[in-house]
Amino acid sequence: ELADLMGIHRNTLRLHMKRHNLVRQYSNLSNHDLDILIRTFKEKKPESGLQYVTGFLRKHGLRIQKR
Repeated sequence: ELADLMGIHRNTLRLHMKRHNLVRQYSNLSNHDLDILIRTFKEKKPESGLQYVTGFLRKHGLRIQKR
């Protein structure tokens, strides 16, 4: 999204970030806390899939690994 706003390709953005030692880090969240968040979300939206859960977490400022 940032690359689009800047009018450059995402690979170009990654290259510039790497050159300036800027890294995207995952959220510091324990497995237990992540389980609680997902369980809470699934109680409200039991039919929702992985994409909705991921969107929910991103909406709340969390960046997690897929595995």
